[in-house]
Amino acid sequence: MNPQLNKVFSKLAKLDKKTELASEKVELAGAADIAKITAEVKKALDGVDKKLKEFKSAKDEFAKAEAKALKVRAGADKAEAQFTKVVTKADKIINKVTTMAEDLGVSEKDVKGLSELISLTGDLEDNATDIGSYDFNLGQ
Repeated sequence: MNPQLNKVFSKLAKLDKKTELASEKVELAGAADIAKITAEVKKALDGVDKKLKEFKSAKDEFAKAEAKALKVRAGADKAEAQFTKVVTKADKIINKVTTMAEDLGVSEKDVKGLSELISLTGDLEDNATDIGSYDFNLGQ
């Protein structure tokens, strides 16, 4: 064979070995980076899963609370009417007793329990009205 060709083949063989060594170094360095980032990604994935479970749990709790609030709010008109009916009955008694006291010339303050009944009836009326207008602020 031609000595020049032998030289060329020899140089090519040396270059091929250098290329192989360089690519093995890159592969080794890459493998370390891959292992490191894989561990970091796994840890982050666990954190994401934990946070998503936390979000789902909070969402479920909110949904239960919202359902309960909607159920309570659905009965607001009935409850307000029920308590307003009691207020109406109490007002009739208050008016009747007040008229009787005036006819007899007796002060309202002297009628036992009347002042308390007037105060309680006012509170009941205010609270019954609050039931009807209560805002659960559910964004609906």
